[in-house]
Amino acid sequence: MTKSLLSGGVIAGAVTGLAVAFLQFFLIQPLIIEAERYETGELVLMGVAQDDPSGSSGDPVLPAHNTDDADEEVGIVVRNGLTVLTLVLTWSGFGLVAGAALATHRALWGPHSISVPALALSGFAAFALSPSLGLPPELPGMQAADLSDRQIWWVMTAAATVAGLFFLSGVKSRLGRLAGLALMVAPHLLGAPQPPASVPVIPPDLAALYSAQVLGLSLIGWLALASLLFRLMPEDGREQPIVVAEAVDTR
Repeated sequence: MTKSLLSGGVIAGAVTGLAVAFLQFFLIQPLIIEAERYETGELVLMGVAQDDPSGSSGDPVLPAHNTDDADEEVGIVVRNGLTVLTLVLTWSGFGLVAGAALATHRALWGPHSISVPALALSGFAAFALSPSLGLPPELPGMQAADLSDRQIWWVMTAAATVAGLFFLSGVKSRLGRLAGLALMVAPHLLGAPQPPASVPVIPPDLAALYSAQVLGLSLIGWLALASLLFRLMPEDGREQPIVVAEAVDTR
């Protein structure tokens, strides 16, 4: 079981990470590049006063451009490679967590206690939707609270959502389900760390589109991950070699 969990979780996560990385280059990467242009001052949000980095009140400062095309191409390749590696590692971790949750759910409440959509939506709710209610996806140039505070709140919210979903799906008593709901709501009642008030640099419509694209891509990733896990960790996986052997003997 442990071998199946490790291999199935890592393989499913790695394949999902590659697919998500491919889609991210078309759906997410252009938005990040555009936000970086606002962050560096190449683009300016209309109606927002910008500080002059040179300290002068004369002509506006033009952004510096790198004239070395070779170095720029190498930087793009390195950046894209790190993006793919990060997504593969991240989704491999999600694969291990989801595989462990699938195995635990089957062991506690039966082999048919959870379906592909249920596992996918649970993972999406725990690791994407619920944390984004307090900490929406951020583009470069957006103000954010302290990193350690955000990480603590994100982990607490994800863990509370996972625990709450287990109570809601497995516990039949009303008290147990109320406890599950309380766990899921508690981090949001405490409140996510918020950044100090400041003048926006990124257009609100760009930030909203980025959040929607990130959440949509995360949902696609979780549906793919759950589907792969059910194929790599079948309920009757131990019986399949016996069936094949019997079929060979009857020929």
